[in-house]
Amino acid sequence: MNPYVTIAIPVLNGENFIEQAVSSVLEQSFRALEVVISDNGSTDGTERICRRFACGDKRVKYHRFTENIGAAPNFNRAFALGTGRYFKWHAHDDLLGPSFVERCVEMLDACKDVSLVFGPTKCIDTSGDEIDWAADLFMPPLLQDDPVARFRKAIETAGSCFPIFGMFRTDILRRSCLLRPYYGSDRALIAEAALLGKVAQAPADAVYYNREHQTRSVNRQGKGDRASWMNGRTRRRHSLEHINFLAHLIEIALRHGELVRPSAALGGVARSAFTRRQMARYALDIARYVAPERSEALRDAVLRNESLKRVLFEAKANKEI
Repeated sequence: MNPYVTIAIPVLNGENFIEQAVSSVLEQSFRALEVVISDNGSTDGTERICRRFACGDKRVKYHRFTENIGAAPNFNRAFALGTGRYFKWHAHDDLLGPSFVERCVEMLDACKDVSLVFGPTKCIDTSGDEIDWAADLFMPPLLQDDPVARFRKAIETAGSCFPIFGMFRTDILRRSCLLRPYYGSDRALIAEAALLGKVAQAPADAVYYNREHQTRSVNRQGKGDRASWMNGRTRRRHSLEHINFLAHLIEIALRHGELVRPSAALGGVARSAFTRRQMARYALDIARYVAPERSEALRDAVLRNESLKRVLFEAKANKEI
């Protein structure tokens, strides 16, 4: 009999926090789950820790690549290995409150039009102590009846993409594009989940603890470094983060014609994708691609007027470009 829920933990060199992460999953009040660990060729003590869990609890399944295939392929592979009705990715450095899975399952069982449930997020440091986090980075629930309205709102308000670590209906993810090999594709996947169903927030006791530390992917400097982390190799086209994001959204809009008219979904993309800030980002993507060694000079050439410069600096401060 298949488990009801799959919790997938993609990991690369995660010996610092992996033990705490797996323990927080195995200690869930909801027991009918499997834990799929997909090791992306770790060279530290990750393998030893994970094999110990797999030997001690039959719910844990450990899979290992011999080399780093990139974060996106590893996340997608972890999904393919799961067998549960519901599915959740879990970062190797994060934690779950003990009733997280139970509360998310209750909501998905009760609300058939919900595709994704995410828990209230609290941010912690390396010691597990709670820290402040900007409230405007948290995405609100998306409960509108109109799929296009949800899709558009998800594009505009994904923020730090914490809902990517919520609980999905497995059949929704099977219909999706999954993650693509560019940094930020989790925003597009959240938007696709919103197009395919409502995105709800679980009750207050379903806490997801996001750990802030220096080696998190969000703290990586440079688009090339982020692209390499995401796909396992340095390919310049994958560093075009905002252009790739736009292309991904267009693909999603054209993909689900049985649910919504493609023209309506494309309209939702256009309303968010062609703002002044987004156009500035596309220009910067192209400038960095064409002449990376001159990107700063080209940036100033593209953004001559003060209002556009202000857009750039605000986006840079939020680590959006």
